[in-house]
Amino acid sequence: MTQHDRAGLTQELALQLADYWHEIDFNGGSAASEYYTPDAEFHGQFASYIGRTKIQEFYDWRRSQGPRLSVHSFTNFRAWQIGEDSAEATNFLFLYAANGERPLTSHVPVTISLATDRYRRVDGRWLCSFRRFEHLFESDTPITNPDLDGEKQ
Repeated sequence: MTQHDRAGLTQELALQLADYWHEIDFNGGSAASEYYTPDAEFHGQFASYIGRTKIQEFYDWRRSQGPRLSVHSFTNFRAWQIGEDSAEATNFLFLYAANGERPLTSHVPVTISLATDRYRRVDGRWLCSFRRFEHLFESDTPITNPDLDGEKQ
């Protein structure tokens, strides 16, 4: 893969990630599942959700809890192709979030995490097949961590 090819892939995947986080922050993730493969894995620090349906269930649960304001901001996005239709990427994710409606009092980020993603190209579109967050910093604000179906996955 040439540097030019890698730069294009990085831009394409970073734009898609920006669209995804915009969907989460401004629509509560009502269309979050559209960004994932059917068998996708989503691993947070304390809970995991396996499959597009379970990932969407998390966002549906979150919206059902009432108003929440969030900003998912990322930096140092790096991507590389590992196969014709597969790629990986990392970035640092800064999560600002609290229950309620804007404007809210600003605080330090809830978390700063290393995010690792794997993508598969399906019908010409890159979809996330694996997402893992490793917290590097945590504030005293608890993260959203539901126990869907009475079991952590």
